[in-house]
Amino acid sequence: MAKIITHPSLFNYNEIDQLGDLERFKIALDGIDDEALMRKLEKKRKKGRNDYPIRVMWNLIIAMKVFCHQSVESFRRELARNSQLRRICGLSDEIKRKHLIPPARVFSQFIKMVKEEQEEIDRIFNEQVTALYEMIPGFGEKIAGDGKYLDSYAKRKSPRDKSDADERSERDAEWSVKEYHYTDKQGKKQSKKEYHYGFKGHIICDVESELPIAYSLTAANVDEKKAMKDLLKSNIISNERRVQAAKHLLLDRGYDSLDMIQTIKEAGITPIIDIRNCWKDGEETKQYKNTNMIYNYQGSVYYVDKAGNPHKMIYEGYDKQKKCLRYSHEGKTHKIYTSYDERIFLPIARDSKKFKRLYKGRTAVERLNGRLDRDYMFEDHYIRGQGKMKVMLGLSLIIMTGMAIGKLKNGKTGIRSLKTAA
Repeated sequence: MAKIITHPSLFNYNEIDQLGDLERFKIALDGIDDEALMRKLEKKRKKGRNDYPIRVMWNLIIAMKVFCHQSVESFRRELARNSQLRRICGLSDEIKRKHLIPPARVFSQFIKMVKEEQEEIDRIFNEQVTALYEMIPGFGEKIAGDGKYLDSYAKRKSPRDKSDADERSERDAEWSVKEYHYTDKQGKKQSKKEYHYGFKGHIICDVESELPIAYSLTAANVDEKKAMKDLLKSNIISNERRVQAAKHLLLDRGYDSLDMIQTIKEAGITPIIDIRNCWKDGEETKQYKNTNMIYNYQGSVYYVDKAGNPHKMIYEGYDKQKKCLRYSHEGKTHKIYTSYDERIFLPIARDSKKFKRLYKGRTAVERLNGRLDRDYMFEDHYIRGQGKMKVMLGLSLIIMTGMAIGKLKNGKTGIRSLKTAA
């Protein structure tokens, strides 16, 4: 593949976005190591019809994602008018065949073949993530996780329909309800419900580069805390390189639980997790042991004087050896052990500037999810079935990391820590 970028030395999504589709497509091809998958698919096809070779079809599927097409038909129209794209993908105009552009059924059959190789898709993705750990200093030190609804827009299969002949209906999707609680302008507590029918992607990404590190896909009704914990164990905690690199894990309040916090801390990672108010009976503060200190569910600590007046204490840092938070009042230092209430007392105090600064980095995974919706067309799609949804999600993340690797390979000098994309 011809080298097409020689000047930038720093990977940045703004630079990628400024390139044309053809340049981005070439960068993606340059960064994806797909040879093993191609040989496996070619072996599976054996001596069958080869009007549209495996490698050509693979290039076309990648191009369909890079060129932001939500359907095969819209992409086929793009191919019909873009001769340069056809040539790059390997569709030669000189070869005589019944159809210059592969029919929709050929795309469907090829996607079915790829769907059966999900393990190989996962292997390619994991190898690319490993390459990013090698190529980018500090990659994976700050990581963020989140769940993302991937709604299905297909017709739901009737419970009375026992046949498997009609593939136009949705068989794997499930309903899920997400409830939001908020306070309106009048100070009244309100709630609203959001209904989803489909699946949920679970993603962990590097905060600085906003590149994915791990992913999984479940039905929409699967508990997101359990799914994220399983993803952490299988892709971060069980991987020596990744767990040693990770210093902070950022999660929103939907993942707030004692079990999640303990799992993260046991792996040697500092949890930066927003907290839910689980106190009952309208409690506003609690006493810390038999002391003059009280605290609220958000982790703010106060010293109560003899007159019963609370004074906000000054956070002085964390003692790793004694595993306690240090607070001061009127020149005297007091200790609060994190084991007393691990949900509230994290190794970095919840009400500290450092915690708030680190937590802001969680928006990185939200922007990644936004790119999946906007650039990879998951907001409006025609994907049906959990298997196909997972392979298309995996392929999108492969392209995302492939663009980064291709970009870095072409800017060989001066590579340094990444900046967060605007």
